[in-house]
Amino acid sequence: GNRHMQKAIVLAQICLYAAVLIPFFSDQILGLSGTSVGVYGWLIALTGPLGCLVLCELCKPITAYQMRQYQKRLASMRPSAENGDSSAKADAGRGDDK
Repeated sequence: GNRHMQKAIVLAQICLYAAVLIPFFSDQILGLSGTSVGVYGWLIALTGPLGCLVLCELCKPITAYQMRQYQKRLASMRPSAENGDSSAKADAGRGDDK
């Protein structure tokens, strides 16, 4: 995975919990009451990051497949483009599959 993205997610979670749980800051300044939401509220709050993780992991194979298909298309156009075939160069930027 992307280390920088993982660090950003952890930092965002830390900031979220700090904003909700730090006394005076959470209740007086932000108007939040994180300690009174109960177990059900915290479970619901944790499903967001968990859902994001699951959806991101499910999308990785789709993205990998799309990248392989694109690289195959580029490789198939490369020999004809090197021979001076202008139609292959013109089609390279279109993005449609033939």
